[in-house]
Amino acid sequence: MTDLKNLVGKQKRVVSISPHATVRDAAKSMAEANVGAAAIMDGQKLVGLFTERDVLKRVLLRNLDVDDVRVEDVMTRELICAEIGQTTSDARFLMQRHHIRHLPVLDAKGQLVGVLSIRDLIHDEVREMRDYIAMHEG
Repeated sequence: MTDLKNLVGKQKRVVSISPHATVRDAAKSMAEANVGAAAIMDGQKLVGLFTERDVLKRVLLRNLDVDDVRVEDVMTRELICAEIGQTTSDARFLMQRHHIRHLPVLDAKGQLVGVLSIRDLIHDEVREMRDYIAMHEG
């Protein structure tokens, strides 16, 4: 079982966006980084998460203009977060329990360390299975 501190360290960059950015700018940043979620930061403080689902459900389905709407108006504010000392098993549990696909990971001071996706956890689980099989092959 992997600790989140080891998994978060393997991530590619975390996309951080100002709450005042437009939805178009946020979507462009996420697309360029090939990620499905962006951390919304007010200075050093995590204030929200903006995901591809937010674009679909909170912007496009409401026929809002991506150039006029600010991320702060459509981001997810009620965040479920993991702590850096938790395990991937803990993270999977949180994601399943709360039906979320992205999980911010915070350090002991409450500062953002990274954002895990369900894909990160699946890749880690596959790696663990491969390691287990390799160790037990005859």
